[in-house]
Amino acid sequence: MASENNETAALADDLLQRPLSAVCDTAETVHHVLTNRRVGLTRGGDETTVIEPGTAYGAVAAITDRRLLFLVGVPPDQETDFCAEVAYDDVETVEKRTETLTQSLVVETGTDRFEFTAHKPRAVDAAVDVLESTLAEHVLDRASAHHESAREATEPADSATELEAALDAYRRAATLLGDEDEPVSDAERAAREDAETVLARLVAAHREHAAACADAADWELAADNDESAYELLVDAREAYDRALELARAYPPGDPDAIERERAAVVESLEPLKVRFAVANA
Repeated sequence: MASENNETAALADDLLQRPLSAVCDTAETVHHVLTNRRVGLTRGGDETTVIEPGTAYGAVAAITDRRLLFLVGVPPDQETDFCAEVAYDDVETVEKRTETLTQSLVVETGTDRFEFTAHKPRAVDAAVDVLESTLAEHVLDRASAHHESAREATEPADSATELEAALDAYRRAATLLGDEDEPVSDAERAAREDAETVLARLVAAHREHAAACADAADWELAADNDESAYELLVDAREAYDRALELARAYPPGDPDAIERERAAVVESLEPLKVRFAVANA
C-alpha cells in the first residue's frame, strides 16, 4: 500500500497547477494521498458546493502530519488551484461512504462536510486508517500537553481545568484507536492507562479546589463577609459535585468520603441561602 500511495502522490502533481510540495510547509510530511480526475470535491455546510477541476486537471486529498488538505486543480471559475485545509482539532467524524461503483472519504467538522471520491475505491480504506491514526497521534499529543500543564499548575482549579481537557483528549484518542473487530492495541491500552491516571488526579484536583474554597469561606464568614462566603461555598459544592460524578463513574474514586465532604459544605451553605432569601423577600 505504501508503494501504491507513492505512485498516487506522484500522480497528484499532474492533477494540480503547482506541485503538492509547494502547498505544504517545508517541514510538513505527507502521510497519504487520494486523487480523482473528474469528480472534484463536494463541500457541505449551510449549502452544498461541488468544486470541479478544470480540463486536464483533477483533485487531491492529502493527509499530512499537521492537517488535512483538499485541493482541486484550477476550477473553471478560478485562476489557481482551489485549496481547503482542515485542522485536526476541528475534525469531528471520519467515515467511508460506499456507493455502487465508488467509495468516498467523508470528513465532518463543526461547520463543514467534505466528501472526496477516490480514483481507486479501495484506497479509501487505507486513507481512513491513516487519517484516524494521524488524528489519534495529534489528540494524544494534545492530551500530553494538557497533562503537563496540569502538573505545572500552582492552583487546584487551574490543574482541574487542564486535566478535564486532557481527559477529553484521551477519550477521543481511545475512540480513534479502538476497533471492535481487533484486539486492543498497545497504543489504545496506553491511552486508557493514561486516562486512568488523569482521572485519579482530576478527582483529587477537584477535591483540593473544593477544600480550598471551603476554607476561604470560613475566613469570610469570620469576617462577616457573607456574600463572599456564599460564592466560595457554591464553588466548593460544584467542585465536589464534579469530583463525586467522576468517582462514582470510574471506581475506585472514594465517593463516600467525597459525599461527606460535600455534605459539610452544603450544611454551611443552607443558612446563608435562607438568610439571603429573607433579605431579598
